Amino acid sequence: MRKPAYTLEQIRSFVAVAEHEHISRAAASLFLTQAAVTQQVRHFERAVGLQLLERDGRRVRLTDAGRSLADACRAALRAVEVMDDTAKAMKELEAGSLHVGASPTCATYYLPPHLAEFTRRHPGVKLSVIVEPSAELNRQVLAGTLDCAILEGAPDPALVAFELTRDELVVVAHRDHPLSQLRRVASTDLAGHLYLGRGPEWSAEQTVREMLGEAYDRLEVLSLGHPEYVRAAAIAGLGFAALPKRAVAADVASGVLKRLPIPPSLRPITAVRRKGRGGPVQEAFWDLLTGGAMPPSGKISTDGRSES
Repeated sequence: MRKPAYTLEQIRSFVAVAEHEHISRAAASLFLTQAAVTQQVRHFERAVGLQLLERDGRRVRLTDAGRSLADACRAALRAVEVMDDTAKAMKELEAGSLHVGASPTCATYYLPPHLAEFTRRHPGVKLSVIVEPSAELNRQVLAGTLDCAILEGAPDPALVAFELTRDELVVVAHRDHPLSQLRRVASTDLAGHLYLGRGPEWSAEQTVREMLGEAYDRLEVLSLGHPEYVRAAAIAGLGFAALPKRAVAADVASGVLKRLPIPPSLRPITAVRRKGRGGPVQEAFWDLLTGGAMPPSGKISTDGRSES
């Protein structure tokens, strides 16, 4: 194997600059001088033979090549972290780190109990959590920048997937909304009413499309992103929305929101990870999530059965 022409310090400096888009802030985060970071990045660019950064006044920005290489560099640093964690923990999980991702619904309702239990068992492990759409979580797990993720969208087929539970999506509106006065709601009844959605990048929208059928494409839509923003808009009477039953249970019970007579949809809540074994921290958390259901090889399907 050919020895790389770049160093780990150069990769760290490049990733810091890529994340801060500012030399001095990157240097401060690494406890280095600006000159040292600038030199490291220049050496790295020469080593890979690509221009990775462009100066924009006092800031810097990534070139297309820089953006492509940044994910690979983050994954490389994460691999080094795992190696360090393995050495430090000595398989007893006295130290180490866990990088987890979750979609908004999962981050609110499904991930916290698992993290709380994991922290109780292993208080020395440092946690890092990001909240992103399912597609982005799949990408980051596949790239190796996340150890695993819990998502409500479809798992990437290249990943190991395990269904943890199912989330019920219901359609609601303010109690004074015109749709809340109907005993039956047909597709034609939805026309002319504002639909409060998350946006096309969120996996929940595909589920809502299936719930509402052809009417979905004829709706006037206000995309609000996070489901809590959607819930707040529905409570204000701005329009109707499809939200997790758990998210609106208290609002429905209090009478502020009313469930519309539209059949709900059940969607799987799935944990995903890369194939092959990871570090001891990752394996311990995955065992906590799945009850130790991961086979030594193969894939776990979304119904929990192993597949060879």
